Amino acid sequence: MAIQNSITLSVDVEDGINIAMRDVFGKEMPPTERVVANTERILDLLEGYNAKATFFTLGQVAEYYPDLIKKIHSKGHEIGVHGYDHHRFDKMAPELARSQLSRAKELLEDLTGEEVAGHRAPAFSINEQTKWALPLLAELGFRYDSSIMPCRAAHYGWPGFPDDVTEIHFSDGNSIYEIPMSTMRLGSRKVPCLGGSYFRLLPYRISQYSIDKISKRNTPVFYMHPYETDPERYPDYYFDELNKVSTVLRLKMKSMWIGRKNFPDKMEKMLRQNETMTMVETS
Repeated sequence: MAIQNSITLSVDVEDGINIAMRDVFGKEMPPTERVVANTERILDLLEGYNAKATFFTLGQVAEYYPDLIKKIHSKGHEIGVHGYDHHRFDKMAPELARSQLSRAKELLEDLTGEEVAGHRAPAFSINEQTKWALPLLAELGFRYDSSIMPCRAAHYGWPGFPDDVTEIHFSDGNSIYEIPMSTMRLGSRKVPCLGGSYFRLLPYRISQYSIDKISKRNTPVFYMHPYETDPERYPDYYFDELNKVSTVLRLKMKSMWIGRKNFPDKMEKMLRQNETMTMVETS
């Protein structure tokens, strides 16, 4: 099959179990080894197609599993920061954000021996209310950010932000490139389209259609999480907590398993039809 387009491929390296245990059930715990196995599954898949990606990684994952970071780097992929422990910017004061970003950046740079150029906020949580994060990122030495969904979505989004890569200048003389997430028009609305639950839940042809359309104006940005490749049952302690929440929340959490078994096959289709590049190449 002929290669059709180039896409910017990104992986948000986080553990689905420990984040759900904290954010949904209020139970603090370290990341589990599932994040290692799931990320290595993605690395193997990419290697089969000589594809490169940017792995936006939590500092907490780097602390617990430093060999995973070294392995990602040794395969020629870019390493970026995804925060320290997946706290959203709208849940942090600027002082805490500075501390967590600095900690994560230093950890990853120590492990790779290279400067980290890029950042992605957990849950795309940079928007009009948290835009104070952008000059902070520039001050900390990040060359680019890729956190803004330039449309209105259920829990995130910055409607009106440009669709194209944009250099933002600040009063202190610093600047940063913003690489926004890809969107498509659905009637009069712009909607998210490439990656995550959209890739899991929708037929593959819709994702490829989106890639083809977006490629006519700029490079599509695709994102995913390692846990989306993991169809295996979570530990019993997870379900012990899940059974305590409301029926609506329980159904919402269970919906996150839909499409996981087919995710790797869809990824292979995408890699066969499209070349990939890292985020830093886009900026």
